[in-house]
Order: sequence, then structure tokens, then C-alpha cells
Amino acid sequence: MLARSLLASLLVLALAAPALAWRFSYGSASANRVAAGQGTFPRVVVISTPAEAPFRWVVSMPPKRLAAVDANGTLWIFEIAQTSLAVIGRYGDAASPDGPPVAVSLGDGRPGIVCVSREGLLLVWQDGALRAFDVGAPLSRLTFPVPVVLDGKGWDDLVAVAADGAVVLIGGLLSAPRVVARAEIRALPDARITLGGLDGSGELHALVLTDPTDRYPHGALGDKLEATSVTVIAVGSNALSVRGRYVVPEPAVLEDLIPMVVPIGEGRRPGVVAVKSAPRQGSSILVLGWRDASLEFLAEGPAFGQKNRWVHVIGAADLSGDGIPELIAVNTPHLTGVLVAYNRRAAALIPSAKALGYSSHAVGSRNQDQAAIANMSGSGRLQIILPRQSREVLAALELSGTRWEERWALQLGGPIQSNLVVADLDGDGLLDLAVADRRALHVFLSSRPESGR
Repeated sequence: MLARSLLASLLVLALAAPALAWRFSYGSASANRVAAGQGTFPRVVVISTPAEAPFRWVVSMPPKRLAAVDANGTLWIFEIAQTSLAVIGRYGDAASPDGPPVAVSLGDGRPGIVCVSREGLLLVWQDGALRAFDVGAPLSRLTFPVPVVLDGKGWDDLVAVAADGAVVLIGGLLSAPRVVARAEIRALPDARITLGGLDGSGELHALVLTDPTDRYPHGALGDKLEATSVTVIAVGSNALSVRGRYVVPEPAVLEDLIPMVVPIGEGRRPGVVAVKSAPRQGSSILVLGWRDASLEFLAEGPAFGQKNRWVHVIGAADLSGDGIPELIAVNTPHLTGVLVAYNRRAAALIPSAKALGYSSHAVGSRNQDQAAIANMSGSGRLQIILPRQSREVLAALELSGTRWEERWALQLGGPIQSNLVVADLDGDGLLDLAVADRRALHVFLSSRPESGR
């Protein structure tokens, strides 16, 4: 157990060799929930371990490891064996339960984990030791640091939301992590920073939801504060600079935590996607584009026509095979739960396929990662993996023309509690899946017929 008195002090983590590339926990740094590769689902081997408290967050930490944070803030490190999950690290009351851990690769390529403590310190786990760092500014405990590799540098940096709403760049990870740059932008306290190139120039952009307000008190995402703007920040060596900002007009808000960067339409031009909500209209999907160094309106989906009706955007990918990405969302995941594929037509998002009875989010939760897009069955077609409305069954749906077809389903032991992890978890080159319900953490490993697995 890591005592809070230990978390209050600064410890130095010695990392002798230059860092290698970071591994992002939830797919690409753009937040588009699409996993590369393929699996053998529904042919799987199931490994489960009981939960002392429900696991809220799970991430893959190659090779053959998982990290998890439970509802009590305990950080767990698991080794994946053929028939079991072995606990190789357990640190009670260490991490904030409101922000997930992030898998990283540091030093000579050794895997590690970073997350935020309850007190806003940066936690780093590596080689069996958990250490805490005061980086010079308390970090928000409601979100997580995002790794970013900067060209020409011998180590990786982090961008993070500070407790005072600034976005900070944390450097010096090979000696003593510290804030080396700040952007004073009034970030949403639980905002998730996404990274992407918006204009083809090679400049790296960080996007974050900013300027909180309580004028739309729905509370679907953990509190009654919502953003009113998206801010674009250029990330450079020891530097952050604000490049642009898009403000939604009153009384609308951005009822989201994640400004997603995804391919939009026939040209696959990068679009910035967030959920817009207003008292009379409810929610709609807003797509912004980057032109002449500013964010501008590109398209918007239909609104519900009633307040407190929310839409959850999962991601964008070519599901139909025509070379044009569909934008995938779940309308009212807390009520009827309608999985929808949208196509862009000029300034409108047009629904092309719908399926009733699915839920990708629990009301009041900050976890927006309970759905994914991947070729889990090896069919050559991407599937949407998400819970049914009961939240006790994971289902995979493929797009067939204007219809969704359910291809397989996995029964859980109770309602889903964590994010979904879709990755090669055991190093055999096939996609696997990890998820937690109230009772246990489950790992579903793709099975090779020749190995008997």
C-alpha cells in the first residue's frame, strides 16, 4: 500500500536511457475509438479475476500486462497468463478513481503507467515501484495526462489539465518531471485532451474543451458544468501556444469531455467532433473544421427537440466498404439507446442505419469509453462493440447496407463498470478484449485453433 504521506513528497525516478514511443491507452491520440488488427470472436478463451471493488478503468500495458484503477483508488498491475490474471502490484488509495491510468514506454522500452493521485500529484509506476511527483502545479484528478512525442527530442512529454484549468506541458520525465509550459485557457476540470494534426503542416495540435458554465444543468457526464468552447493549442518543444478557439452561441453548451479528431466525408478531411446541447433542442453532433488557422462550422446532425436528451459519439470509420467513413453514435444511451451511422451531406449529418436497444454510457459517468470499433471476428469487416441496453451483454454489430446486424455477444456477470480495452493483450498478434463488471475483471482472448486456445 502506498500511504498518502508518501504521495505528499517528491520522489525522483531515475530513468537512464532515452524514452521510446508512448503507447496511448484508448487507441489513437485523436480519441477515435478504432482498433487496428483482427480477432477470432466469438471463439475466445475467458480469464476472470474477482474485484474487491468495481474496476473503473483498465488499460493494456504490453507485454502481457494490464493496469486497472478501482472505485477505491487502488492501482492494480496484472500479468496475463494462459489461465489466470496474476497480481504483480497493488497500491491502495493511491490513484484518483475519477481519472484512468495511461500506459507508457520509458527508459530502454520498459513499460510503465502514469496517472494522477487524489492530491493532484503525477504518479509513475515502473519496474515494480510507484512514485509520486510534484510537477510544480497540482493536476486535475478528474482526467489524465496525455503522452506526446515531440520531434527532435530524446524523451517524451505529457500534456495535462491542471487543477486551476490551465493546460500544462510536463517535461523532464527522465529525471524530475516538471511543468515547462502553460496555456491559460480555463479548461473543463474533467476535459480529456486529444492530439492531432489539423492542417497537414506537421504542427501538432492539442484540443481541449474550455470555458465551463452551469447554464445547462443536465449532469449526464458527472457534474453540471459543461464547456462553451473548443480551444486548439500548438504543442512544441517546451512550448504551448493557443492557435484558435470556437465558441458555441448561448444558450448552447458542449455537453462532452472529448473533442474527437476523425476523418469526415469523401475527402477524409480531419474534423473536430463534439456534442452540442441546448435547452429546447437537446443534443446534436457538431463537426468543426480547421481553415485559415481557425475552427469553423462544417456540419451538424439532427437534434432531439427536447432538453436532457444526449448523444454519445463513438468514432468514425469506413464500415460500409465504400471508402467513405461513417460517423457512429448512440442516441439517448440512457433511455432507448439507438445505434446510428451518419453520413455527411454538405452541412448536414444524415442517419443511414439505426438499431434500437444499446447503451454506450452510464448516466452521471465520466467514462465515455464503453464502446469501440474493430474487426474482432476476422471477417474483414469492422464491428461496433458496445453493451446492450441491460449493460450486462457486450454485442458486436456490423453495418449491412442500411441495417445493423448483430454478429456475436458476450454475457457478463453484471452491468459493465469499466471502459472497453481492445488490443493484442497476450502478444499473439490477435485482438483481445478486457472489461470489468461489478464482480470481476474479464479478459476475452482470441483463440487460435492450432494452439487449442
